[in-house]
Amino acid sequence: MTRERIACLGFWILATATAAAAQQSSNTTESGPASRVTERRYAAGNIESWRATHARDASPAGDVTVDAIDGPNVDGRMARRQEIVTATTRTAPNATETRRDVFGFGGDGRRTLLETTQSQQQTLANGDTGAVHDTVTPDLNGHTRLTSRQVDQARANGDGRESDTTFFSQNYNDRLRESARSQYTERRSGGSVRYESMQQIRDVNDRWQTSETRAGEVQDDGVSERLEEETIQRPDMDGNLALAEMNIIRSSRTKDQEQSVVETYAPITDVQGTDGRPPLSERIHRTTTTSADGTRFTVEELEARSPVSPNDPMRVIQRTETTVRPTGTEQWVTERRVFERDVNGRMQLVRIE
Repeated sequence: MTRERIACLGFWILATATAAAAQQSSNTTESGPASRVTERRYAAGNIESWRATHARDASPAGDVTVDAIDGPNVDGRMARRQEIVTATTRTAPNATETRRDVFGFGGDGRRTLLETTQSQQQTLANGDTGAVHDTVTPDLNGHTRLTSRQVDQARANGDGRESDTTFFSQNYNDRLRESARSQYTERRSGGSVRYESMQQIRDVNDRWQTSETRAGEVQDDGVSERLEEETIQRPDMDGNLALAEMNIIRSSRTKDQEQSVVETYAPITDVQGTDGRPPLSERIHRTTTTSADGTRFTVEELEARSPVSPNDPMRVIQRTETTVRPTGTEQWVTERRVFERDVNGRMQLVRIE
């Protein structure tokens, strides 16, 4: 999505990132090999490359994944910077428990626990699901304390589903209180899905304020074509909900290629829109091609308006080329090259990841 959209959602993402990551891991029903390793290497300019690895070990009782980041230390040697260990255990046919530990590493290489998230998920006989994610952090004395809690509930409703998410965080008395909430509903009709969502936060006066609403429709033929249209509202300067942006996402796929176009329409000073929409502010083209050996090559081009001449035609300001190639049994290496325009308007390689 757009940079503006990401920035406005920053609070909610930060608030729920840890618990959501634990939930995602525990809800995964991934089948396949018992071990999987993915490695990514990054480099920018003269900075020595750093490495991100993902390893998965699966068994009938559950899964264990280890995500690690290595980078150069003060001596210029590669050393462990961060490690996230996620263990998921199936406690019953319809229930799982997840523990997610985040570790940091000091200059001496000592491994230190930064936070732990414990999650419990359950699916009822009628298909309703529920989950509770508790995050604890250690203090200077090594004692842990509960710092946040996220409660998720989802249920079927006719031809659709509804879900509620409630987030609790510590207040000034070190007690948990409800600080954010989210509601989502969707309805299916034929080959389309209509959805609505609302996010609310508690302000400094202890009142609930709507921070964002979304409404959209997805049309999917189930074979090769998909179209999504979404409208987003956020509070204006007076606190009233107003149109913030509209997104239209078109995607198609064949056996060897996937293509998508994401168009973002948003109010721009002195630029007129058409067809009842704000003016087009950003467009992303993404094409992924898969070769016979399993290598995936993705090209993404970002078009945007000039910040100094917004009425000028849009042009490509960034191009990203990503290659994911297999290097062995269930092992992959990801390489990413990012190009941006320089002061002379020419596309230049700015970093390699």
